Amino acid sequence: MIQRCKGILISGLLAAVSVMAEPRPNIIFIEVDDLNYKYSGLAENKLLETPNMDRIAGSGVYFKNAMCQGMMCGPSRNSLVSGLYPHRMGFYRNGQMRNFPAGTWMFPQALQKAGYYTSYIGKSHIKGYVGTKGLAPEMGFDHIQHTAGRAVLLSKLKKGDHVDDWYFNFLREEGLFETLKNDSDKKQNSTLPEDAYLDGFFTKATLDFLDGYAANKPFFLWLNYSLPHGPHDVDNKYHTFSPDDMPGIQKANFTPPEKLVKDTHPAKKDMKQTQANYCAATTFLDRQIGRVLDNLKQNNLLENTVVVLFSDHGIMMGDHNRIHKGTLFRQVTTPTFVVSWPKNFRKNAVVTTPVELMDIIPTALELAGGLEFDERSATTSESLMPLLTGKGTFERKLAFAEVESYVVVTDGQYRLIRGEGNCLLFDDLNDPDNLDDISARLPERVEQLSKGIDEWFGKTGPALPPKSF
Repeated sequence: MIQRCKGILISGLLAAVSVMAEPRPNIIFIEVDDLNYKYSGLAENKLLETPNMDRIAGSGVYFKNAMCQGMMCGPSRNSLVSGLYPHRMGFYRNGQMRNFPAGTWMFPQALQKAGYYTSYIGKSHIKGYVGTKGLAPEMGFDHIQHTAGRAVLLSKLKKGDHVDDWYFNFLREEGLFETLKNDSDKKQNSTLPEDAYLDGFFTKATLDFLDGYAANKPFFLWLNYSLPHGPHDVDNKYHTFSPDDMPGIQKANFTPPEKLVKDTHPAKKDMKQTQANYCAATTFLDRQIGRVLDNLKQNNLLENTVVVLFSDHGIMMGDHNRIHKGTLFRQVTTPTFVVSWPKNFRKNAVVTTPVELMDIIPTALELAGGLEFDERSATTSESLMPLLTGKGTFERKLAFAEVESYVVVTDGQYRLIRGEGNCLLFDDLNDPDNLDDISARLPERVEQLSKGIDEWFGKTGPALPPKSF
């Protein structure tokens, strides 16, 4: 576990010391939205090919049992930037948080103070400080280019002519705003050029940033894609998947508590077509990731850049006969999570130890030289360096996630969902889709994991009600 002494992060790992003897690496976060872990080339039963996600995994470490902390875009992203668990903010679902209190610590601030040039490009659900509007430079970013996700932007089209927005402004300048409106009105797949479709636009902005980067300091870049979050309306040439090849709806042998699944909806009758469209969107996304990797290589940046690929959370795609997110089954809580730095980290490695997305924070701080970590943030987060290098000890045995009134914990095999007097237990190894509740068969495991939840709350603080911030 991380030791903290006088506000300084100390790992005590000999491996980390040898890594830090070299120039500090650039760090890139590639965050994607709503990626169900089963829909990539890393899945055991492949539904599609994702050669560029696979490329990162082949040169790095794939965390198979990772746990994201928030089950919607807002809670997940704001937890990650601040190091605060959702229950420390009262932020369990989108719309439940207004602003961070002034002075709230953000981990990009630590990187910035240590001499990193910090950049944020893409979709943003990150809240600003009281008195600011959304993502602000005060939060630790030297360079900010952001807009909303595609679903939100399309909802603004009717008043788009009057919206001052980075993406909308670009479309108007290029004479493409009416094309977007026309595609939306006709409910058809996009006819925009690749670099004018939102996620292609994010890629082009990233390539411009990398091509023009000339500062004599390492950079931290947080690239946020909107895909594969719907609508899945990428260009027709990506819609090559047959609904007949899709898994369709699956059903569990239990009825979940109503509040646990209140943010999901019954699966669509045309679920196989929706899944095929989702594969098309993911294929387009994978191409964008590949363009970024190719650019890093062309600019001779790849060798000294740590690439961190992760999804903010997953989504139910017909799983349990449901669609959407905001619940705690594995399809939502398990983000696709891969870290690569070939010259110093293990290659083509699969880690089954339970980890949390929050662990990215102390890992990034350690890579940057052992930086200040705020004591009010995630006191149970732990640097991933031992798992990345294969040297040293990673001490955590349990990982946690939450929605309002419910918490989930995993030890890498068993998953306990607890809340409102209800307990559901699953064997993630033998029942990865969480279709069979075995809580009545293994009461001792329920008790053991439930104790872990109690201890976690004891370390991280009581749960705040929604809209505390």
